[in-house]
Amino acid sequence: MTPLHFQLVFLLSLVLSLSLTPLFAKLARRFRIVDRPGHRKTHKEPVAYLGGAALALSVTGAFLFDYFFFAGSSDAYTFKGFMKAFFVLFPAMGVGLVGLWDDVSDINPRYKFMGQFLFAVAFSIFGFRFEVLHIPGLPPTSLGLLSIPATVFWILAIVNAFNMIDGVDGLAASVSAASLVLMAFDAGLVGSTVQLILILGLLGAVLGFLPFNWKPAKVYLGDMGSGFLGMFIACSLVGLGQGFGKTIPMNGPTLGQPYFYQIIIATLIVAYPAMEIILSVIRRLLRGRPIWRADKGHIHHRLLHEGWTPQSICLMALALTFLPGFAALTTVAKYHGLATWSLALFGLLIGLGLSTLGFLDFLKPNLIERLRPHYQIAHYFISMQKIKLTLAHSREEVLALVDQTCHELGVKGYRLIVRPDEELKGGLDYTHSFDPTKFSDLEGQPHGPVDHVRLSQGKGGAEWVFEPQSDEGELDVEYRVLLIEFMREALERAAKLGRHQITLEPPSVVAFPQRPVSGHALRKAYKAKNEK
Repeated sequence: MTPLHFQLVFLLSLVLSLSLTPLFAKLARRFRIVDRPGHRKTHKEPVAYLGGAALALSVTGAFLFDYFFFAGSSDAYTFKGFMKAFFVLFPAMGVGLVGLWDDVSDINPRYKFMGQFLFAVAFSIFGFRFEVLHIPGLPPTSLGLLSIPATVFWILAIVNAFNMIDGVDGLAASVSAASLVLMAFDAGLVGSTVQLILILGLLGAVLGFLPFNWKPAKVYLGDMGSGFLGMFIACSLVGLGQGFGKTIPMNGPTLGQPYFYQIIIATLIVAYPAMEIILSVIRRLLRGRPIWRADKGHIHHRLLHEGWTPQSICLMALALTFLPGFAALTTVAKYHGLATWSLALFGLLIGLGLSTLGFLDFLKPNLIERLRPHYQIAHYFISMQKIKLTLAHSREEVLALVDQTCHELGVKGYRLIVRPDEELKGGLDYTHSFDPTKFSDLEGQPHGPVDHVRLSQGKGGAEWVFEPQSDEGELDVEYRVLLIEFMREALERAAKLGRHQITLEPPSVVAFPQRPVSGHALRKAYKAKNEK
């Protein structure tokens, strides 16, 4: 296989991505598959999703074209070679489709995680897995029965890490491109020709997508894009150097791993997203919060707070990807001196950065102890309100709970809509303002940042204005995350209580229309109906 062959795959994927990305952006805007501004968002206007669809189709199309037209002239496309490519593309596409489901319908995070888990398990059982734990300075140790759980855990961590860093224009795509460049060199060093073709195909697709995603972004990856990228990169790193259907001898010099320190090398190639998820888990555990709870304490959030631009954050992330990645490649190439110096410089930069951005606050026990009770009180309050929701027998009781919750957590005004369908005889359109200066009924446009949730299939939605108490402190962010969860459950409960409830004409779309129905008008209509 000649270098021209690899260049052809890269260029074909690049051209496909440059063509498909604006097309899918238009489709996303047409069907309102957009990322609307919210409390953890950095954009002010809705931005189209479906950038991930362009990536997935570009790399898949380039690979299939190459396979069908050049399989006869390449010794890489044996049956085992094709199956190896399949076991990278299939789980990546599967996780991407689960992410697309979330982009379109805003599904429960548990369903998304379950989909990721199932594809990770399937890949680990039928595809490839980490067989050995090899830490520098210690002898290699066979994982044995822990091989599949360890691989699944690592894959899920990397997939969700790429989702975490997708919070600034161009960041996730830039880090992915850097990791793919490192992986291409790694694939060349270990002789994985088929994977090199796939990696170059995805690299071309990402570079074709990046101009549309750079600040100001015209299209986002969405959960489909971040899930596809994370799963593709994770599965490729696990499979690098391993042949499908070929067992690596356990009595060799590497004790059943394709090269020394496989897990460490794979993690270094994705060091930036791996560092992000490790810091997030530690931060949330120390503050007594669930590890899956979203917050605004990520590296890019803190850098934005310090005045960094999205472009400078992307450049910083590239440096923090290439530096440990260079150490990984020099280790595979057995230049251990260069690897040591690179890791030492990386460690120095990380230590200084973490201290400056406040990631080492866990060393201040008084600060942690002061904040922990506030988080716990908020969680207990929301838990009680959710229990009350399950006991509500009417929509009026649901609205009373929503009023109480919003008032306690700092909401200035909200609107809740349930659209009637064949099963739900009555619709609901309720607006309440605690502070008319922040939330106005006059033109239907709230003053301030708007948070929102939606029911699937356009059955309803809610929007509200939250005013932070302490300049967007992390406690305020926690309140807003809890509100999102509560409002989603309130909507679902109100929808279930639709029979024999208040009947109003619904708006044409779930959004703030020209003149929303006020709470007073709603109560008046309900009273008139009961009098009849």
